[in-house]
Amino acid sequence: MLKTISTTDLRTHIKRVLNEVGYGQAQYVVEKSGEPTAAIINLEDFRLLQSVRQRQAATSLRDSLAALRERSRDLAAEELDALIEEARSEFYYQRSGTPHAG
Repeated sequence: MLKTISTTDLRTHIKRVLNEVGYGQAQYVVEKSGEPTAAIINLEDFRLLQSVRQRQAATSLRDSLAALRERSRDLAAEELDALIEEARSEFYYQRSGTPHAG
């Protein structure tokens, strides 16, 4: 069951909220000043979300590499290296949410 809770109520009822979420009884959208700002989900759902994101990042990398191969047929080695680095950075960004500092 999806519920909404304010940050103030969350502070007051954190133990109950965590128990409900932990036992799969509820998911919460946390609102600050009436605007949704976060969600509280159980660990199983979080792991599933992470798995989906990793698969999406891997698919994106495969797509980027296929496009890179297509575009690179007539490129100089330096240009190809730059495109590979661009694809790698995009993969790490999608995977972790932060640019790769490689």
